[in-house]
Amino acid sequence: MINKKLKISIVGTGAIGGYYGILLSQMGHDVHFLLRSDYDYVKSNGLTLQSVVHGNIHLPEINAYNDASDMPVSDIVLVCLKTGQNKTILPKVLPHITNENTVVVLIQNGLGMEEDLSAEFPFLQIAGATALVGIHKEKNGLIVHEGYGNIDFGNYSVRENTMLEYLASIFNSINIPSSCQDLLQLRWKKLVWNMAFNGLSVVLNSTTAQIITNHFDYCRTIMHEVIKGANANGIELPLSFADELIIFTEKIKDYSPSMKYDFDRSQPLELQYMYQKPIAAAKEAGYEMIKTTNLYNELSEISMTTR
Repeated sequence: MINKKLKISIVGTGAIGGYYGILLSQMGHDVHFLLRSDYDYVKSNGLTLQSVVHGNIHLPEINAYNDASDMPVSDIVLVCLKTGQNKTILPKVLPHITNENTVVVLIQNGLGMEEDLSAEFPFLQIAGATALVGIHKEKNGLIVHEGYGNIDFGNYSVRENTMLEYLASIFNSINIPSSCQDLLQLRWKKLVWNMAFNGLSVVLNSTTAQIITNHFDYCRTIMHEVIKGANANGIELPLSFADELIIFTEKIKDYSPSMKYDFDRSQPLELQYMYQKPIAAAKEAGYEMIKTTNLYNELSEISMTTR
């Protein structure tokens, strides 16, 4: 097992990137943050985490950048961008901060991002990750953590799994449940929740609790379709997994999913990897997600009219 301090780059220092980056920095790892909107503030004032699990952490001085060409090559790159930014931002950033030994981890929602990135950078070592965390960016430099934090890794093209296993062990050591699992299994399991609650939150203008209370059958139907799509692709998930996720969602604080957050701020919706590619993968495998396709079409129309 690897046992060393890592050089880590965070690409996309929003809520997710800031949260994991702050904790890794506090552990003594050499963390470098790429920022956009609040670069000037963070460069002068640092980053702050207010967490129900880890307490209040303030890093007054961090390695902050607004230009990737100024950043060092890292052992690990954690990509915490919205998937719609991958094609525009990653080609400009990754050549500066990676070499043949770097592991790039996409902490993103959806299906097929690793495949597309590998097509553009065929010699890159790529992994995916799914995060289960209640978190938001309150204002410049301030990240509020409301619960959970789990992060699980899946290998796509990493030559040896030891680096991912070491990364998981680091998170486990700071009270963040983490594991290495099959990548497609991770992606489809997360899609069962995302394809239902994210899309419905936009088309129904509803929070998670409102969706469960007022649109339970609709939500459950979408989740069942996604599970059947996963099964068609060789990922074994029982239909009861939908009920497990609904019960879990009922227990947590009511909130608006990330797609609703983006929609309310007139930001692009993550449709390609969260809807288009899973729907296409299911259809190619012989199963058609009818209700989910209708939901995707509604979201596409909404996205076009709000641009």
